Amino acid sequence: MGEEILESGQKKALILISGASSSGKSYGASYLHEMLTKFGHRSCIISLDQYNVGLSHIIPNKVNLNYFNSSLLNINEICKAIKPIIENVPFSSKYSQEQIEKIKPAISSFLKNDQLDLFLEGLKKEWAKLNFDEPSVYDLLEASKDIKDLLKEKTIAEKQYSKVISERVASNSFINGKDYSFIIVEGIYALNSLLLTNLKGIKAVKNFIDGNPKSLFLRRLIRDASKTSASASFTSKLYFSSIMDSYRQTILPSRNQADLILDNDMSFSELRSGNLYKTKNAYTIKNIEGMNRLISSSKLIERIYEKDFYVACENEKQEENNILRFRERSFDGGKTYRPSSLVHKGAPKWRKDNKIVRPVNVLLDEESILDVWKDEGSFLYDFLTNGFEINRIEIKTKTRLLYKNINLTIFEIKDRMRYIELQDDISNSALKEILSLVS
Repeated sequence: MGEEILESGQKKALILISGASSSGKSYGASYLHEMLTKFGHRSCIISLDQYNVGLSHIIPNKVNLNYFNSSLLNINEICKAIKPIIENVPFSSKYSQEQIEKIKPAISSFLKNDQLDLFLEGLKKEWAKLNFDEPSVYDLLEASKDIKDLLKEKTIAEKQYSKVISERVASNSFINGKDYSFIIVEGIYALNSLLLTNLKGIKAVKNFIDGNPKSLFLRRLIRDASKTSASASFTSKLYFSSIMDSYRQTILPSRNQADLILDNDMSFSELRSGNLYKTKNAYTIKNIEGMNRLISSSKLIERIYEKDFYVACENEKQEENNILRFRERSFDGGKTYRPSSLVHKGAPKWRKDNKIVRPVNVLLDEESILDVWKDEGSFLYDFLTNGFEINRIEIKTKTRLLYKNINLTIFEIKDRMRYIELQDDISNSALKEILSLVS
């Protein structure tokens, strides 16, 4: 389709790639760039992420809009005064009370006394409901101007945004439109009506990349944990409080503009990666009487009561290779439970010693998960109202034992199965002895 545009007489072929957050737009753009290179075409990639105006502009601009009806004509000067105060501050503290106190004298000359107090209060409130996935976060007018300049074979200054400090940073790089026959533009708002209106009359191949809710959620959490300074709990709260709403209200409608629609669920390579890798020596328990003898002959270390929710989505494939598990733990013998962790388990693989290794991503641990969900009900509400399903619920008892100086754990899953997990360095004779009791 791009070559057809060139054959029609347009000097450059414009490729627009839009889609859900974490759907694989950047990967798709890079892959297309490689393919075009193989076929002898020169292409450049313009990421709309680089047109993010930064937190020193996003929050003040929202205050100007929602508290002053966009009447503050000196808002750019206010933003410039705020930027050096917050840009090197940890993400969670950007607009903390401590920073607000520093911002106050820096912007006092731009506002009247009654305006100043209202503006500062607005900063705190807008920060509490920050949403990076709104169109106003990006300077789409600036982006459309750069795209048109490239198509006219002009040179533009390459924009650069840092996800570490959440601000625009200086760049000495330039892109010369004369050097490329294909201009690839990727970003969640690459098919936004404002951008398309400003590119009216220019032929383009319009693409939209989507994915199932589980893939999009996992990619967003894993990506932000590695590439931004935002905590996993912050991203999780943001995801359900605003990111999904923005997707439905301002991103998904642009799918109707697309010439091509692609679904991009978790790839096999993604399912093979994690921040923790676990091996298991697990054996099914068939002899309940033998299991009870083993327990009575061992020293009880602890007994843990857990409830696991396995999260899926409609028509999901590879569910066993793509486990998203919300866990609750009981501290009163299984009477009541509270959130304990959110974990993703990827595709298992066999080692040469015949042991199974499974990649694990600990998305939220026992401390951080309570910042997101205080109880089971709030977790279920967020997931079930955003396209997820609960595949199954397991109530588990873990009994940790010391048997003849051997650490072992007996897992009992209510109405389903029992199995025993043994330490890696167990001797063959000890293994045979224990298995003779429970097999």
